[in-house]
Amino acid sequence: LKMIFLDNFVHGDLHPGNVLVKKKTSTNGEHTVVFLDAGIATSLSPKDQQNLIDLFRAVIFNDGDKAGRLMVERARYERCSQVEGGVDAFAAGIDSIVSEFHTRRKEGLTLGTVRIGTLLGRVLDLCRIHGVEIDPAMATVVISTLVLEGLGRSLDPDLDLLYLALPFVVSWDNIRRLSQSQFLQVFNHWLLGF
Repeated sequence: LKMIFLDNFVHGDLHPGNVLVKKKTSTNGEHTVVFLDAGIATSLSPKDQQNLIDLFRAVIFNDGDKAGRLMVERARYERCSQVEGGVDAFAAGIDSIVSEFHTRRKEGLTLGTVRIGTLLGRVLDLCRIHGVEIDPAMATVVISTLVLEGLGRSLDPDLDLLYLALPFVVSWDNIRRLSQSQFLQVFNHWLLGF
């Protein structure tokens, strides 16, 4: 997340052979992740970065309907708006996936309990069925996420995804755009830990 949201760097050839995990020499068990072979890399335009932040924010705040509508609105090509009720059906499908993701909060949103790859696969199926094109810049981010999910699960299955993602999508520049209830969600979860 840091690499994408703060550094604006997307490794275009991220696979297990291009990821090295080094154990730090200290006895605390921490690891350093090193990405190799960055010959294929990209960065997101400011517009694409904002689109990604807006989409992540909608997912984090359990607004799947908004996430679905953002995906349609910002797609370079989509055909679901040409079908009566198509946008509503797509947004409802995304809302269902996001709601399921948040229902799992009771178990904790950890890499050990949530299968991001499965959820992303369902999102991609909806995109295919409803004709919503995934932006090529976003496709690279999705592929990187899928590769890193497995790596993250093997290193720390108890890593809380929501806790990790909040600081990246709710920067000080964006906090003024939050509703009062969204701000309280951020405050309660990220700062107070519940």
